[in-house]
Amino acid sequence: MTKLAIKDLSVAEGRKGEDRADVRSLSPEELRDIRGGRSIGVLVDGTHTGTVDDFAINIAIFEGRIKGSYV
Repeated sequence: MTKLAIKDLSVAEGRKGEDRADVRSLSPEELRDIRGGRSIGVLVDGTHTGTVDDFAINIAIFEGRIKGSYV
């Protein structure tokens, strides 16, 4: 399995070099706690209803764990 590491993007500067002291990077612990921002209603197998996190469902589609269109 190949690993891809993406260097953190700098958030210290805003547009046109303006200082962004109010912005900080998230800690590794905070990044692990990130969840999507909305819950959406779903119909499972045409019979049961439920709610899912839109971010989680889009990631599952992207990873190929489920099929469907992005939310």
